[in-house]
Amino acid sequence: MSAKLARTIGIILLVLAIICVFAALISRDSLSSQISQRWEGNNGSYSCANESGVVGGIVAMQQPQAQQTDPNTGDTYLRYNRNLVIVSGEGTPDCRVTIEDLNRVNNGAFIWLGGGFAPSSPSGSSGGSSGSGGGVK
Repeated sequence: MSAKLARTIGIILLVLAIICVFAALISRDSLSSQISQRWEGNNGSYSCANESGVVGGIVAMQQPQAQQTDPNTGDTYLRYNRNLVIVSGEGTPDCRVTIEDLNRVNNGAFIWLGGGFAPSSPSGSSGGSSGSGGGVK
């Protein structure tokens, strides 16, 4: 086999490998699609009544960018690229999985979650400049 033929075969195999990777990424179901297939519901709200391990199941479907639990309510918030998944009442008859658009998070609807869930503001910011060293703001 000549070097030119080996190089051509190598390039063809590389292109095919890249195509396979893109096909695998595109064909993978979205997280919201996977959740809707596993739990009954509609419009981003699904029932997981009396089921435990819901958060673990969702994390197994796709690793979140951030995860936080509200100590007051016990709700777990999972942040993904495009969505915020909220699991409330896990293990109870009222268990719900809710999928929120990440725009609500970025607009401050869940501001108490902290900087890991939305762009945070600069610390100590009051919306204006701090003024000069000796002056009053």
